[in-house]
Amino acid sequence: MPSAYDRVAACDKASDVLVFKTCAEMEGPYIEYVATQYDKPILVTGPLVPEPPHGELEERWETWLSSFPDNAVVFASFGSETFLPTAAATELLLGLEATGQPFVAVLNFPRSVDAEAEVKKCMAPGFEERVKGRGVVHSGWVQQQHILRHRSVGCYVNHAGFSSVVEGLVAGCRLVLLPMKSDQFFNAALLARELRVGTEVARRDGDGWFGHDAVRDAVNAAVADAGGGDDDERKWREFLTDDAVQRRFVEEFVRELRKLVL
Repeated sequence: MPSAYDRVAACDKASDVLVFKTCAEMEGPYIEYVATQYDKPILVTGPLVPEPPHGELEERWETWLSSFPDNAVVFASFGSETFLPTAAATELLLGLEATGQPFVAVLNFPRSVDAEAEVKKCMAPGFEERVKGRGVVHSGWVQQQHILRHRSVGCYVNHAGFSSVVEGLVAGCRLVLLPMKSDQFFNAALLARELRVGTEVARRDGDGWFGHDAVRDAVNAAVADAGGGDDDERKWREFLTDDAVQRRFVEEFVRELRKLVL
C-alpha cells in the first residue's frame, strides 16, 4: 500500500494546478521555491481567515471562564484529527498543571474508543484533585473561536495547524506550538522562528517527544510580560484582520483560476 507521501506526490503530479492556503507575505520564499519544483501553475488563496463566530458561548463555559482574570486561562486543543498518545497527553496535562495557571485542555480520540475512559487514562494519580477548580479536561467539540476570544483566555497551546494558529492570532492569544505530524512541524518553525508569533515546546533529542517540564516552560515563556514578540504579534494580527487585504487575496485567486479555464 502506498504511503501518505506517495499518494500526495501522485496527486501533485496528476494535477494541472497546485493551490496552497498561504500568502507571499507569510511564506514568500517558500512559495517561490515550490514554484521552481513543478512545471505547472502555483496559486495561493491567502490565509482564509474565518468569519467571526456567531451566537454566544455556552453558559457552562462562559460561567467558568468568566471566573478568572483577563488573559489568565491557558486553552489547549489539537483539532479534530490530531490525537495525542496517552503518555504525551499525560505530560501535557502535568505541564499545564505545573504552570499554576487555570486551563482548559481538549483531548480528542478516534471514534472507535471510549473517550471518557481514555481521558481518565491520561490523568496522573491525584491530578484531578490537584487542579480542581482551575483545570478542566474535556473531550469532544467545543466552540473554539468563542473560547479563544474570551477575555480570560490569553494563551493557546495547539498543534500548529494553519487554520488553528490563524484563529489564535486573530483572537489575540499567545501561541504555544506543539506539532504532531505532517506540515505542522513546518508551520511551527515558520511561526516561532521567522514570524516570531509563537513559542515551540522543546523536544527530547533521544525520542523526539516532550516532557511536562517543556510544556510548562513554553507556556510560561509565552505568557511572560518580558519578550519581544508583542510587536510581531500585533503586526500579524492587524494583517489577518484587515478585511480589505483578505478579500483581495480571494479575488486574486479567483482571477488566476479564471485565466486557466477561459
